Amino acid sequence: MFFGVKSGPPTYQKVVTKTFHEYIDVFIKIFLYDYTIFSDPSTHFFKFKKCFLKCKVYDISLNLKKCAFMVYSRVTLRFIVSKEGKTHNHKKIEA
Repeated sequence: MFFGVKSGPPTYQKVVTKTFHEYIDVFIKIFLYDYTIFSDPSTHFFKFKKCFLKCKVYDISLNLKKCAFMVYSRVTLRFIVSKEGKTHNHKKIEA
């Protein structure tokens, strides 16, 4: 993204929302560059495949070094997201 582009993030958000519109709130949550696919272990790979195929069709590239697969909890935007829901990340609050 060029430094002069001021509408880059909103434009990207619109593209990603349009790309994954049928999956959002069904089994995927998207916030800017953060994709979270949630499901039970029996259907997880099927949902991954659907999302990866959409990325391939719309030429959305993912950085696999920054990806985390099959995790039960994850820190996202100062929250710890897990099966039980989201809680505050106390390490971020104290710092």
